Amino acid sequence: MNFHKVLLQAASLVAVLVMTLCFGCSGVLGASIQDNTTGIIKKIEIKGNHRISTAAIKSSIRVKEGDPYDPQLVSQDVDAIWSLGFFDNLEVELEEVPAGLKLIFLVTERAVIDEIQFQGNTKIKTKKLKRQIEIKQGDYLKQYLLKLDEDKIKELYIKKCFNRVKVRAESKVVEGKTVVIFTIDEGPKVRIARIAFKGNKGFKRRKLLKQMETRQKRFPTFIFPGRFDQRKFQSDIEKVKEFYMNNGWLDVDVGWEITYSDDSKMYITIHIKEGERYYVESLQIYGASLFTEEELKEKLKLKTDGPFFLDAVEKDTYQIRLTYGEQGYITAVVKEKHTFSSEGARVNVSFTIDEKDRHYIEKIKIIGNDKTRDNVIRRQLTFYPGEKLDTEKIRDSQRRLANTGYFDMESGMPAGINFEQGSEPNKQNILVEVKEGRTGMLRFGGGYGANVGAFGDISYTDRNFDVTDLPKSLNDFLQGNAFRGAGEILTLRFSPGFQRTEILASLTNPSVFDSPYSAGISLFNYLRWYREYQQQMIGSRVSIGREIQRDFFVRLSPEFDIIDIDRRDNREDTPQDVLEVEGSHLKAGITLSANMMRTDNIFMPSKGYEGESSLEFAGLDVDIAKYKFQATKYNTLFEIPKWGKHVIAYSGTFGVVESTSGAEVPIFERFFAGGYGSIRGFEYRGVSPIDEKTGDQIGGNILVLLNTEYLIPIYRDIIRAAVFVDSGKTDEKVSDINFDRFRLSTGLGLRLSIPFLGRSTISIDYGIPVIKEEGDETQSFSFNFGGGSSF
Repeated sequence: MNFHKVLLQAASLVAVLVMTLCFGCSGVLGASIQDNTTGIIKKIEIKGNHRISTAAIKSSIRVKEGDPYDPQLVSQDVDAIWSLGFFDNLEVELEEVPAGLKLIFLVTERAVIDEIQFQGNTKIKTKKLKRQIEIKQGDYLKQYLLKLDEDKIKELYIKKCFNRVKVRAESKVVEGKTVVIFTIDEGPKVRIARIAFKGNKGFKRRKLLKQMETRQKRFPTFIFPGRFDQRKFQSDIEKVKEFYMNNGWLDVDVGWEITYSDDSKMYITIHIKEGERYYVESLQIYGASLFTEEELKEKLKLKTDGPFFLDAVEKDTYQIRLTYGEQGYITAVVKEKHTFSSEGARVNVSFTIDEKDRHYIEKIKIIGNDKTRDNVIRRQLTFYPGEKLDTEKIRDSQRRLANTGYFDMESGMPAGINFEQGSEPNKQNILVEVKEGRTGMLRFGGGYGANVGAFGDISYTDRNFDVTDLPKSLNDFLQGNAFRGAGEILTLRFSPGFQRTEILASLTNPSVFDSPYSAGISLFNYLRWYREYQQQMIGSRVSIGREIQRDFFVRLSPEFDIIDIDRRDNREDTPQDVLEVEGSHLKAGITLSANMMRTDNIFMPSKGYEGESSLEFAGLDVDIAKYKFQATKYNTLFEIPKWGKHVIAYSGTFGVVESTSGAEVPIFERFFAGGYGSIRGFEYRGVSPIDEKTGDQIGGNILVLLNTEYLIPIYRDIIRAAVFVDSGKTDEKVSDINFDRFRLSTGLGLRLSIPFLGRSTISIDYGIPVIKEEGDETQSFSFNFGGGSSF
């Protein structure tokens, strides 16, 4: 009983002490800033500052001496002082003084970093680590920045494959100086030696690896170092799971385990429990009157009794809307619904369509064209006012505008097309918005080509030239406000070189008076040194063309040339074919050509095709008939986000030339193969029939080339690797059109598209001749930069 009394008294005493402390503290705190305090502020003091001047602190606050005390305004001033970033702590005190109050701001200054040290780093130099971190010597010490810099150092080490690295940052006062120390435990350098899959029955390992950014170490290691990044790997696991679900395995489960060997090799095993694959039990379409149900089903990826592709649900919904959009029903609503069957892994899919009204084009408005004429833009459009709105024509017109090269390609959207409500509910105005780009390029430089050697280049090219837009002043010309906007193509070039020199002036109007007809004229002087002879060709060409259908053009080009052939250094072993044509020749000819280009991008195509064929007849001193056809097909195999497109290109070339007078075809009109753009691994003009006496290449009357190139992105579209296979031949007679004496080469290459070099690409190729003939001349490496013709 006595014990209970003692305990009760002790508890009462504790309660009294707690209440006393609470009320006491409350009184002290209230003395700092009390909402009910009134009076005039007679004085403002700043205490605790040493490096930061009092004037600098007072300049950040709004309250002034003589103002009535306002706790809300003082609170705002506290925030303002804190936002200066110079202090670790800040308090406010009020003291009563005669006839008013004294407002005191008590500050605790942050330490200034006097020195930054790194301990434990042996693989990365201290100088590089200092560039990586945010804090610098002389900065104020901020703890959150130390944590941020810990992460930055870890990221740098992980990029070097030290994914077990540990970093700890701390600050110390040493002999009165504030020192920040980063202690680093680098750990071993770990690379991914193998990524394996277990339980994957539906897809092979290679297919699953394509869904991932994480790569195991392989040659070349500077591209595939086997680096492990936890965040990327977590994302890759989700991508693999999403890939399975999009292909019908909705119940898939993906896990993983990581093991190490010798502290330097990482082995990743991804475990997959696929579960059952789901199939479409029924596919129904409701509300369609414009199309039959079967017509719409043909356009869908989902099929009855086919796999249930989860991503196809959204894609098929979009495809139906796209189909209606091509007929002007741009407001059509498509709702998809899928339910799971009670009998096994089966899904019932339905699409309900509300067609709405058909829309028509009322007006076409063009904005953003400060220099390019409206008519130049309108002639690229495949839609017109009054017709039904066709979304396919909208996309095609947008592509055509981008491919003109008139507008800013670097912006990502050189030409955008949007809709605006017209005067009636079923009418739309089309807004064509363009962003003017640099179409004229003045170049002082040069280049090197495996086929043409080193050369200089002084040239000016403008794809949006206007010969009638004369400058109003010198300043108008210098600022690029003259000779612009008509879509004409002007090229002026002087390109001297060691193996060839070129002088060219040409002007082309791709749409005369906004018609489908084109016209152009060019003057040229080509000088080329071959091993056997020197060739100079001075001439002029006029061309008249017409766009027959979308992206398909035909041209008729009369041409007159003066061709001079001279022996090199009066060689005694000059081939007879050169001696027979030595001297000057007049050539008058006419060429009928046709070309089609339907690619997604004219500068770096990834899908589509392009082709050109030409038929030439010539007379006077050169009597020939020549036909040549060339075509290329581009396919995107797949695309890895943030990596780039894997593109494969197939191309073929066929040419035949015959004399119309019964004589031999002159050597300067014959075909040669070998070199860049032909059969890599062989010298330029290194593949052809040879002179039996001298062993020199003398060209052939037929040309056959087959090329395949696989482009692999290394860094987006800027750096790409190439794997190629080239084959072909030149032969003497038309009857030799067969696979006899076909040459074959294969090899690797590198493509560098540097943004500041414009549209020029550096191409480096290493070709290995696999099949060759006696007398062929080989060349393993070829390097090209800056373009240049190789006639």
